[in-house]
Amino acid sequence: MATELDHLVDRATRNVLLPAEADRLRELVGHLVAAQCTDQLAVCNTHHQPPVAGCPYPRCQAARATQRAATA
Repeated sequence: MATELDHLVDRATRNVLLPAEADRLRELVGHLVAAQCTDQLAVCNTHHQPPVAGCPYPRCQAARATQRAATA
C-alpha cells in the first residue's frame, strides 16, 4: 500500500493524476485517517496514565482538566 500511495501522491504533486487514480488516492487516505483514529482510541482506552496532551477523546480531555488518570 505504501508504494501505491507514494506513486499516487507523486502523480498528484505533478498534477498528472487521472480520475481513477484520484478516487484510489481518496480511498487510501480515507483508510489511513480511519486507522489512525482507531489506533488513537485504542491508546486512549488502554494506557493514558496520566492523560496524554493533545488526545482528542472526551474522556482524556476530562482527565486532563481534572488531572486524573483517563482510565479508572
